[in-house]
Amino acid sequence: MHQEINQQRIHNISQMILEITEGNFAYRIPRTANDDELEALTVLVNWMAEEMKESVFHASFINPHFSYRYVVQSTFVLDNKFVIKDFSGNVPDLLGCNPNELLGKDFIAILAKESVSLLETVMAEILQNESYHTIVSFEFATSEKLVIPASCTISRIYKSTDVVICLFSAIMDNTMEKWTTTKKIFTAEEQKSHNYLDAKSTQAVYDYILANMDSTMPTLKELSHLFGTNEYKLKNSFRHLFKMTIHQFYNSERLNRSQLLIKYTKIPLKNIAIMAGFTNYPNFSRAFKIKFGCSPTDIEKQATIK
Repeated sequence: MHQEINQQRIHNISQMILEITEGNFAYRIPRTANDDELEALTVLVNWMAEEMKESVFHASFINPHFSYRYVVQSTFVLDNKFVIKDFSGNVPDLLGCNPNELLGKDFIAILAKESVSLLETVMAEILQNESYHTIVSFEFATSEKLVIPASCTISRIYKSTDVVICLFSAIMDNTMEKWTTTKKIFTAEEQKSHNYLDAKSTQAVYDYILANMDSTMPTLKELSHLFGTNEYKLKNSFRHLFKMTIHQFYNSERLNRSQLLIKYTKIPLKNIAIMAGFTNYPNFSRAFKIKFGCSPTDIEKQATIK
């Protein structure tokens, strides 16, 4: 039985990686109560998908100074018992199921177990208030045993007991095509020291650091040689694009990763410190507290209580 469960977990990880390679960063692997290497891998794969989603969300070049707007991604129409009456055309593809399977199905059946109690709270409130409207974060379960975290609006239809649930996400007002055509990341004055090729090489450094978090951080000189630029340009271009130094970014990302491992695994703190690239635990604890305002031990205690 235990082996079958692990096989399913491995399948989930494989399926998740396939989704990522196809450019779909919306899915997440559901967490389990296990404390082993597969669970640590699950945390890291989910974290990787989130990081890649953020990179794409910012059109590869981080902080391009575009404005964003929110759009509806998928819609469900439910009756007063929260049974699915209708849905937008993209819902079956999103959940990986047959459209006929969704009609007449309890909405609760397509949610991950972590969201069930939240829905039950909403159901009790919405039936008592015809003008009810709220925004909640649900996790939807797919046929491939993955989960989709999404922000949703929930409201009653006017003069009806039916309920509408909409998943929504943010997009840039300017499209990628328009952005790559104009390339107006920098002002004319900034263009003297930051051209398009500099920005591309800087983004490549950013991606390289994320992809090699388990390795020793190269020196600025080594990075500039590796990506065909000079130290001065790389240092200044990175600071301009990402609003921090390369070393600050590296430290921030490895601390983010360590926080996830503390929250969702039972790996000893000293081991996590080493995995984060720190030579000893006191230095790790000091840096962690500066970034998050609490110690690794505090996070570990909170995770234990949950």
